[in-house]
Order: sequence, then C-alpha cells, then structure tokens
Amino acid sequence: MAYTFRGNLCGLICPECPEPLSQVTVRLYRHREQQDVTSLAVASPKDTFAILADDQVRAKASSLIAEAQTSSDGSFTFTLGDQTRYGGEAFEVDVYCGTVPHLKPGPRPPTPLQFSITTIQPLWRGNQEAGFTAVWEYCIPNRYWCAVRLRFGAWTICGRLTTCEAAVPIAGATVSAFDADWIQDDPLGSGVTDATGRFRIDYLRSDFEKTPFSPIINIELIGGPDVYFSAKLGTTVILAENRSKGRTPGRENIGNCFCVELCSDQVIPPGVETQPHWQRVWDFHIHPAAPDPASAFSPEGYAGGPANSYVFGDANYRGGILLRGNCPLTNIAAPADSLEYRFVIGEWTWLGGGDGDPTTLPTVPPAVLNPVTVISPTTVGDVSYVNAFSNPDWQEVVLTSADVGAGGWIRINGKGVTVDMRNGTTSVVNINSLNFLRTDELMVLNSAAVSAAHSVRMPTGLPKSDAGRSLTTAEQEPIRRYRLRFEVRDATTLATVYTDTLDSIVIDNRNVVWALDLEELRVNACNPLAGSASAHILYTLDHPHMRWFNIQISNNNGLVHPAPPLPNGSFLPGPNFFFRGGAGGPHQPANNGGFAVDISADPVCAYTVVMTWETRQYLTSSVSTQILYCK
Repeated sequence: MAYTFRGNLCGLICPECPEPLSQVTVRLYRHREQQDVTSLAVASPKDTFAILADDQVRAKASSLIAEAQTSSDGSFTFTLGDQTRYGGEAFEVDVYCGTVPHLKPGPRPPTPLQFSITTIQPLWRGNQEAGFTAVWEYCIPNRYWCAVRLRFGAWTICGRLTTCEAAVPIAGATVSAFDADWIQDDPLGSGVTDATGRFRIDYLRSDFEKTPFSPIINIELIGGPDVYFSAKLGTTVILAENRSKGRTPGRENIGNCFCVELCSDQVIPPGVETQPHWQRVWDFHIHPAAPDPASAFSPEGYAGGPANSYVFGDANYRGGILLRGNCPLTNIAAPADSLEYRFVIGEWTWLGGGDGDPTTLPTVPPAVLNPVTVISPTTVGDVSYVNAFSNPDWQEVVLTSADVGAGGWIRINGKGVTVDMRNGTTSVVNINSLNFLRTDELMVLNSAAVSAAHSVRMPTGLPKSDAGRSLTTAEQEPIRRYRLRFEVRDATTLATVYTDTLDSIVIDNRNVVWALDLEELRVNACNPLAGSASAHILYTLDHPHMRWFNIQISNNNGLVHPAPPLPNGSFLPGPNFFFRGGAGGPHQPANNGGFAVDISADPVCAYTVVMTWETRQYLTSSVSTQILYCK
C-alpha cells in the first residue's frame, strides 16, 4: 500500500522574514518502545524541538524509515509503503543540515547538525486502491531556527527601508550595516532593497570581531555587534546614521537574527506610474480594502462575494481573463534598464492525487508555477507618432502570444509597432517613455490553454436518449483552482523587482452537460399527448459552477406550469459550491420515468417545455433549451 507524504519547511529569522529550508535532508523515524507516541503526537512542536547530539542521532539510526532532500522552496515528498515497512502510523520528523540558507563562506567548513521537530500522525486521505496522501507544512519559530543558524555561525539582518513620512517602500537602495566598535567600525555587509523595500544582510562573527591586529587579536567585549546603517540610492546617500546609534537600546549587542525598520527623509516617493503593481482580475481586486469584501476573492478562489462567487474562463467578449495593473517601461532604480513581466500559474490538486474529485475542493497547493505563454489580444496602450501629413497620430499597441518571450516574459519598452502613415504606407515606431500611453491591461490570459491540461470528461455531451440520468463522478467535471503570480524583473540584470500572488482563483472552460426529453415523445417526437394525464420530463443538467436552473411549461397564452413546483434549484442560500444542477430520473420501460407533471386540466394547445440555466462564469448569461408537444 502506497503512502505519499508531501510537505514544506521554512524557518523564521523574525516574523517578517521567513526563509525556505532549502537543500536540507528530512528524515522520518519510527518511534522507539520507551516513547509515548500519543503524547508526542499531540504535543506542540515548540515542546518537542531539540538539537541532537551525535550520539542521539546514532541511537535512532536503526529506526529510520526514509529520508528526502528539500527543493529550493523547502518542499519535499516521501513515497512510503511496503518497501519501507510503513503502514500509516505516526512518525518523528527530523532535519539534517549540512549548512543553512545564505550562509556566508567562512574560514572553516560548517559542522553539520540534526534537529528533531515533532511527532506527527498524518491525516491520510485516499483509499487502498489509489493510495493515501497527507500534507504537512511547518515554519520553525525564530527562537529555534535562529539557534540552529547560530550553531553554523550564521548572523543575519533582515530589514525594510521606507520613506519617513508616508512609509513608501524604497526599492533599489543599497543598505550597509556597521558595527560601532571601540577601536574601529566593522562593515558587516550590504543588501539591496526589493520592490517592497526589504533587504537582507548575512555576515559572520569574524566580521565584527576584527581589529587592526586581526587575525592575531580579535576582540569583541560583548556578545554581538552594535549596529548602525547607511543607505545609498544610486550614488546619492539617503540615510547616514551616526555611529552612536549603535550604542542605543535595541541596537546594542544584537543577536544573530535581527530585524529592523529604517526610513529616509531624503527620498521623494515615486509616483504610482513608476511602480509595478497588479491590482485586479477584471473588476475584482486581488487585495481589496476591508470595507469592500464584495470585490474580493474568497480563500477558495471565488470572486464577487458569497452571493456571486464568480469563476473565470474564456467565454466572454475578450476571449480570456483580463489581468489589470501596471508595469513601467523601465526600472526606476536603474532608468537605463527595461522592465519585463510575466504571470506564472499552478494548479491546486487533491489529497490522494488523481485527475480531480468532483465532490471535494482541491486542497494541495501547487508544487510548481509555470509561465503563461498563450495570451489573447491585450491592448496595453497607445503609441504616438507623426503621420505622413505631419499630423499627430496614435496607434493601439496590442500584444499577442507572439510578443511573449522565452520563459513567458513580456517586454514593452523598445517594442516595434507598425503604424498607419495615412497615405497608404506604414512605418515602424519603437515604444519609449516619451511616446507611450499605457492602459491598465497587463494580459488577457488565454485560460483555455490552461484548461487543456485536462481532457474533457464528456466531450460530446449527454445523448438525448440518456436524458434524466445523473452523471457519474467519473463523468462530472471537478472544480479546478489555481495559484497565479505576477513577476517583474530588470531585463538587464534579471533581478526580481516585484512579485504579487493571488493564492486561489477558480478557472473553468467546460460546457454545461445537459439533455431534455419527454417520456411520451421518445418513440415518436410528433406524438400528441392527447388524453394523457401526465407528462414525464426527462432532464439532466450538470456543471461544477451552476448558479441556478428551472424548468417551466408554457403555451401561447403564457406560463402554465411554473417552477416551483416544476424542477428548479440554486447554489444559494449557502453558497453551496457543490450545487451542480439536477436530474429528474432516467427513462423507465413503462414510460413513466423522470419528473411527472399533471397536465390533465390543461386545455388543448401547443406547449413548450423550457429548461433555463445560468452558471457562475463571469460575464456569461442564462441559456435555455426547449422541447415542444401538443395536447
């Protein structure tokens, strides 16, 4: 029997500065006879965390189940089962570190160590045939993670640099840290701020123990450095703390993990046009203000508040999903460098794997995010030029998939645009900051290309002869949700300038599966229902994002049989994300299957049975189909 255990590990330098535990070895151990497994499994990791001595590691070596190395983002996967003599029981989770992330090279190689995090009893989901899956994510509190880093001699400063008055992040600044020492001030290192103003400086104890007599004499009278900072934006000094700042409370004798907020009053905050940002999917904010929850995305990935719960696809006038925001042509921190942007996307999956369970939401986060390379026409702006008659003119700038470069990157600065010279000829104008007026369109994502990763489960729909039966779970389309990230980088240095992530968005491009018939018309579609006391409606309607449906019977005088009592349904109140429509029951040999309607009192006339529905796909409207009969 197969057990798949997936996880992700990170450590906190401070609450605002997590780092993935990359390239470490995760080890799973069986519990020994003297251990109280139940107590350990329910204990908090803060009560079970321990750095192990070498003899403790050797003592438990015979209990090792398996080990796996983490990837660059701290994720790992174990496949357990008969070969590892594992049967679903609790196990102990240890981590073996040969080093720690961002460790600055020192004079001697670090000594590896192993620490124990906790005992867990995985919540296995699945079955014996398909196997079982469990997911576990954990971030080691800074108290413990910094203790591990200290064993490797790793010292780190995490910080953020903003403007003093408005607290606007200052990007592209070089922040330097110094130790105010009794003989000389030691430079600890430098870091460059990202789009959010955050920076990181990694250093060693030897960096602040230096004296003019090093390495013969290294003197540091107290445990840690006394730090003060300076910062430059380009060649301009925007922050210059006095060395005495290092002797003040909070800066004196800092520990090996230190986080700091810095500000400068020497920088005028740049305008929003000069800053990359991703704001909306169509009209829905990815980070809405609290008073406007109806514009938000729910944790499940639905938009527009509970009463709407929109999903997104390509069945709209743009043929895709409109992603709105801004990417400047150039990097404000290095104006000579162009910026380029892309979106990357990954799909949430199900515990136990497989191609999707229509009865549950996918809850396993994406393992990887892949570049979006197929887009629908996107009007990113207009370029100005002078036509053949010396008149000012404008030309729309429309991006297509041909403008998407390797790795999904899009660069607008310098793009050649063919323009109409108004005399029967054309010319090419290259975009620059003086001739380009941009819109807020970043991309119209062709989501059909994303959906194409999965085969349509009922590509030809449901035959009319099957009207009335419910779809099996193998025939039903599941709910598919995705994580979508916006990335901006400097096209020259390839350094990341900005990222923003929408953790969950539900994408759907599947058609409604439907069928409608009457028992009385199955043999002869022109058969009149004269003398019949009942009409038996055979209907099937199925879609993972159905908003509502109803069936009604009318004649030329108007509505005769409304819904209710005829079949109808809605995903509200709730919302019930698993409302899919309905089915009235299949054909029966006696022609009395489906939903029976008493028509004994209906006058002689022509009638129409209309089935109407609407999904929650954004910018789509209701659809109906009908069947006619006479009485």
